[in-house]
Amino acid sequence: MQGIKNIARAVMVTSALLATALPGSAQTADATAFNAAEISIGGIGPGVDAKAFAKVRLLIAGGVYDSTVAYFDVSGYGKEGGFSACIEKGRLTQDGAFEKLVKALKQVRYDKTTTAYSVTTVAQCTYRTAP
Repeated sequence: MQGIKNIARAVMVTSALLATALPGSAQTADATAFNAAEISIGGIGPGVDAKAFAKVRLLIAGGVYDSTVAYFDVSGYGKEGGFSACIEKGRLTQDGAFEKLVKALKQVRYDKTTTAYSVTTVAQCTYRTAP
């Protein structure tokens, strides 16, 4: 009987700690935190900047290879080259690795006269489903 009371106390104390810890941790969460990035690169008239397009593909491929990116989805291709895609951080990603990848993607130089390029951080990718 004593063992049951101890278990009940432990459950109550744990529940109380979790109830008080969750709101506090939500309030102190970093407002700039993100787990995904939407990437769009495409040609605007002439073809897409080939060097910039290759760099973007290389950065994403490296992220997939080293498990920084757990989810990669291409949602469309441009007529003049390029694509729209979303990458999402993996659960086992090393601290700072995904943020470093996104920073590198944002620093890609491209020809603004031939290419439209954007990297937008989001909470998570939109998962498309088959109709």
